Amino acid sequence: MAGTISLAAHAKVNLHLGIYEGRDERGYHRADSVMIALELHDEVTVSPADQIEVVVLPELDVPGERTLAARIAHALADEFGVADGARIRLVRNIPDKSGLGSASTDAATILRALCALWGIDESDERVRTIARSAGADVAFFLNPVPSWLDGVGDNLRQTYPPLVGVPVVLARPTGGVSTPAAYAEFDRNPVPPVPIDAMAAALEASDVRMVADALFNNLAPAACAIEAEEQVVVDTLRACEGVLAAQVTGSGSCVFGICESDEAAEAAAAEAAAHGWWSCATRTA
Repeated sequence: MAGTISLAAHAKVNLHLGIYEGRDERGYHRADSVMIALELHDEVTVSPADQIEVVVLPELDVPGERTLAARIAHALADEFGVADGARIRLVRNIPDKSGLGSASTDAATILRALCALWGIDESDERVRTIARSAGADVAFFLNPVPSWLDGVGDNLRQTYPPLVGVPVVLARPTGGVSTPAAYAEFDRNPVPPVPIDAMAAALEASDVRMVADALFNNLAPAACAIEAEEQVVVDTLRACEGVLAAQVTGSGSCVFGICESDEAAEAAAAEAAAHGWWSCATRTA
């Protein structure tokens, strides 16, 4: 068994999110999701232990043994017959209820770290099955390169060339948006999706301005209907100098803007902070 392993659990934004009307037998919507990872990240550390232990900082409202991290660790150990334990330490920097993939990236990164600790091949299909059972976006975070996923957002269709170091601003209104609430609102007032063709072409060309022009999220109106400040955040970022385009990520409530420069991202983050919103200047990873 390996020694202590530390990995970054990167946040994501949806460059394209197309949700389709109707739900499958499990209650999920069909989706086209194009995601890219950010430098903003949580911190995952795993080390040998006699049993599976989970420490989360800042602390959650539930005990460590009842967290998603503990559940997937036990699932991985059971599936591969691992008798060893592990101490899992998760430091959370990505805000919840923001559409940044906090729970999914943590789950995927813990799986990757435990695979390294326990000598499991992380490309094993059984690992991917555990990942998909933990959430729709978890499969993306096992290999967080720019990717198109369909199905319910868990079936990898295509990856694209890396697009690293693009300045991005994030801003989140005071209130969060829960994913179930966003989808329930979408069902009440569905907005048709559009094809991913424009975004796919932009990523194939590694053209940042084309990517900015092609941003799409038909779940955004639902998020804006739930959180009153959401549209204000979108409009504020779009009005900032050097922000090429801004859009809600995932089911919200975080909004991201693609920027011309790090200075533009930092200035936009400062503008958002002046409104009392959580904000961050980061880059694509």
